Amino acid sequence: MVTVVQLNLVVADLERSRGFYERLGFAFRGRNRAGEGPAEAWVSVNAGLTLVLHSTGFAAWWDETAPQPSAGGPQVDVELRTHERLDGLVADLDRAGVVVVKPPTDMPWGQRFAIVRDPDGHRVGLKAPL
Repeated sequence: MVTVVQLNLVVADLERSRGFYERLGFAFRGRNRAGEGPAEAWVSVNAGLTLVLHSTGFAAWWDETAPQPSAGGPQVDVELRTHERLDGLVADLDRAGVVVVKPPTDMPWGQRFAIVRDPDGHRVGLKAPL
């Protein structure tokens, strides 16, 4: 058996990305390679899978190839409790200038589904029960 335990996203602006994911409902704690000081990464504390937002400088510390944000890669899917929450969140994000790739749609598998792009262009799927 294999268990996926963490998803790392390299982001251009750590605080802007943290704000975006907090709007989706994530809560974070800061991480700094020295153990204290300003956050160089934000680690989720309330998701089933740990989501870590890495500054480019922090990512270069653990990966000498110095990864940069890369839009259009794997999609992160987030499950919301209700379709009303999903619809309201997508409307709020749209008003804030977030790119809505797929508007909220009732899907044949029994969920309401939308796709938005985070500030670095990562695709984020939003799902909720019908």
